[in-house]
Amino acid sequence: MTENKILENFKLRNIFIPLIIVILSCSSLIIINYLTIKILSVSRAYVNGESHYSKGQKDATRYLITYIYTKDSIQWKLFKEELSVPIGDRIARIGLSNNGDINTIKDGLRAGRNHEKDLDDMVWLFRNFHTVPFLAKAINEWRKADDLIVQLESIGNETHKKMNANVLKPDEKQNIFQRINSITDKLTIYERNFSDALGEGTRLIKSYLLFTNIFFTLIIIGSVCIYYSVMVNRLRRSKQETDDKNRNLIIANKELDKFVYSASHDLRSPISSLKGLIEIVKLEDDLDEIRDYLDLMHQSLDKQDQFIRDIIDYSRNKRKKVTAAAVSINEIIDEIISQHFYIKGTHEIDIKKNLSVDEVQSDGLRLKIILNNLLSNAIKYSDEKKEHRYISIKTYAKGEFYKIEIEDNGIGINKEYQVKIFEMFFVTNNNKKGSGLGLYLVKEAVENLNGSITVDSKMNIGSTFIVTIPKLYEVQL
Repeated sequence: MTENKILENFKLRNIFIPLIIVILSCSSLIIINYLTIKILSVSRAYVNGESHYSKGQKDATRYLITYIYTKDSIQWKLFKEELSVPIGDRIARIGLSNNGDINTIKDGLRAGRNHEKDLDDMVWLFRNFHTVPFLAKAINEWRKADDLIVQLESIGNETHKKMNANVLKPDEKQNIFQRINSITDKLTIYERNFSDALGEGTRLIKSYLLFTNIFFTLIIIGSVCIYYSVMVNRLRRSKQETDDKNRNLIIANKELDKFVYSASHDLRSPISSLKGLIEIVKLEDDLDEIRDYLDLMHQSLDKQDQFIRDIIDYSRNKRKKVTAAAVSINEIIDEIISQHFYIKGTHEIDIKKNLSVDEVQSDGLRLKIILNNLLSNAIKYSDEKKEHRYISIKTYAKGEFYKIEIEDNGIGINKEYQVKIFEMFFVTNNNKKGSGLGLYLVKEAVENLNGSITVDSKMNIGSTFIVTIPKLYEVQL
């Protein structure tokens, strides 16, 4: 073998060594992280199960006490129903400890109101890690609590028999209450200890996970830095080309999003208006009235055609500047209202305008996008249960800014969703009307004007959107 071949083979082996190290390290990280995440997830499931356990026990106790006082059979039924939650968990624990039938174990966990998707993992964790100190401690607290649940059930059954026989004496009731309170106090301690044990274990696991990730990450980084410094330099030289391509792709995707919005979202309102006009025309015999309605249809189509052309132009010209010109807010609002007037229920909404500011120097296309979507949403999500529905539109100047305030008394927006409503494609679980694009486009248009938008909303009361745009702003490219 020649010297060159020896050197070539040596270099080849040196290349494979770091590859093997990286592959093994990554594989170890994946396995360790997967197992850790799974354990943490199951621990969360057990903690959640404990909350159901605790709630079931406390509700059962409350119903039992109420039953003793009232002799209401419904309260006895509720007692048995809620007590079945911790009893189901007890059956599952005994089955797991004795390596019992899997179906019986799962039925017990279901009775304990544990989530169906968590059952297999809960069984897996118990059977494979029940000897781990933190889990063993939690299981022991679980067992002690189960013993008290059995006592509580026994007290309930004994009391029920005496009440049916009308032999339960007042002094016995007091004794029963004391026994129940004693059991409840002990259960509270055991339930807290159970959660604390799991919490302690999960914190320890997270610490181990952190150190493990740091260890393997350092191995990977070290291997890459030592053996692939040349490749890193090459990647750096090509990074600029990749960034440029990605940047162009992002711009193209943004333009595509805006075009899709114009085609699928903003076209709904005028189409609905045309449908309404068509239905009215079908019932109309007066030719003059029909001509008027046809004129309205034609105007709506002309306006929408122009809007589509503006959107297409806006989308295709990715470097198009924000164009400032004199824009009448009142005219935009009237145009939008006319497009929505024939939508069912719109004429029942009291639309009030208080425009202290009308003509502004701004971008007409973007103002139209903002106002069209905010007004459209206010109409779509009005509360039909309210006798007086309204939409209030206000404009005013404040310092160096113009304010556009749109208030309604519609169905409102859940507080937890208010930070997400401006995200692309975000819709609430009960929102069957929106596409998830409207408010995203509003926010984009507002930001293009160097402005801001805020929302204040309460469920079943209404929403207020406030758009703020500067009187004088730097034109964006």
